Amino acid sequence: MKLSELVEYLHFLNENATESEWDKTIDQLWRMQDTVSNHLVQINAMSTDLKDAVITVERAFDQVNRTFDTLRSRIIDMITQMELDQYEKSKRLYQENMFDETVEYILNRRLHMDNDTDMLLRSRLRNFSDWRLPGLIVRPGLDTFIEDLVPLDPLYLLDHNMDLLQPAVNAFTPEYQRRLRPYTTNDYVQEHPLEQLPDNQFGLIFVWNYFNYKPLSVIYRYLDDIYKKLRPGGTCIFTFNNCDYAHNISLTEKNFMCYTPGKTIKSYIDHMGFELTSEHVGNGDVAWLEIKKPGVIESIRGGQALAKIVAHQ
Repeated sequence: MKLSELVEYLHFLNENATESEWDKTIDQLWRMQDTVSNHLVQINAMSTDLKDAVITVERAFDQVNRTFDTLRSRIIDMITQMELDQYEKSKRLYQENMFDETVEYILNRRLHMDNDTDMLLRSRLRNFSDWRLPGLIVRPGLDTFIEDLVPLDPLYLLDHNMDLLQPAVNAFTPEYQRRLRPYTTNDYVQEHPLEQLPDNQFGLIFVWNYFNYKPLSVIYRYLDDIYKKLRPGGTCIFTFNNCDYAHNISLTEKNFMCYTPGKTIKSYIDHMGFELTSEHVGNGDVAWLEIKKPGVIESIRGGQALAKIVAHQ
């Protein structure tokens, strides 16, 4: 059995757990039994018979619940064991296959996203795109999310090489291109992949379709750096392959993305001191977390030249 099938089975059991419904049923039965036993009308020993029947039903429900709990526990153990192979597989995929990916392949490797998810994500980005604050987008690629971030001043761009950044830069006029700050990084050799960027500066860091192809150990190094680069109160929104869900695990089983369970990443985020402010799983490939560095966002800027920034049509 595949790991994705096990996780899908576990989700089915969790979503169809009936403990709360059974509790309501038992409570109702006991209320009825109490009414019968205390009513003026008493027929033979039927109130006693009813009490014995309710006790029998309650014990049967408890047994069913214990059986389901045991089943879920054993499935979780199987998942935990099978995860070890996925972690190692993701490391090899990252080190041996993804290292040689071409610029064209990376740029055309898009995430499938439903319209509602697209609208929600853009709304979240615009909510944090403040002209008083610098911003960073990691892997702007061929998508148009950069257009929602242009109020950030300055706007930094980051990817593995300048060829990956060029399409995003070329989308704007030469005047605005001079305001962009493109940087490159190499997380295969750099322990701190964001070390060239200023500390405690950014109001928003957006990592798009990038962590999806990084194993956990590499994502953790980026998150360590992101904490340093955000100013207090700053926000990071990043997509990743949320392998708490069967669909995303299937992407790892096809050697397309890395195995990165959401529960594990959220545990690391909490350990670092980030605040998890929002999370989303769409109907397609897109899942993201929105995290905040503790504090209150501040800026000393009092004004900005007014101009409308538009991408080339």
